[in-house]
Amino acid sequence: MTMLETVATVANIFASAAVVLTLVFIGIQLKQNAELTRMAAAQTSAQLLSTNLGRIIEHADLADLFTKEGIPDCWTPTERLRATNFLSASFRHYEVLHTHRRFGVFEEELWGGTEARLRDALSSAAIREWWADSREFYAKSFVAYVDEICAEWEAIEAIAGMNTPGGDSAA
Repeated sequence: MTMLETVATVANIFASAAVVLTLVFIGIQLKQNAELTRMAAAQTSAQLLSTNLGRIIEHADLADLFTKEGIPDCWTPTERLRATNFLSASFRHYEVLHTHRRFGVFEEELWGGTEARLRDALSSAAIREWWADSREFYAKSFVAYVDEICAEWEAIEAIAGMNTPGGDSAA
């Protein structure tokens, strides 16, 4: 082997090592970028939730809409519009987080709290009624997910109705 061949072999080894090091560096950067994306998604979620819940905190009349007896039938057209817009913003927030979770951007641990809040909202028959009228405005995967939760609540209420005096149960 000549000196020139030896130098070429050494240069090839260094070039290969440089490629490997570059790939390792790119892998590290991609991992850091994924973590930053997850952190940004969590931050965005917290901001959206704070903004939406802030509306209820700052406007007592909006909170009153959701605690009235006989909702949604008792709502005036103006109240119905306010409630619908509030719920639309809330459910869009849930939809975005559901999508982020599906693609691994939103942490599973954070999703647990979000899901609990969504399930709590859907415990209201009035909100489930709103959902039935509004579901066409949302992504199919999110609709399927929320419909599943609604069905669970409907089953719970049906079972509870059977166990109350005057219910369907022949107790």
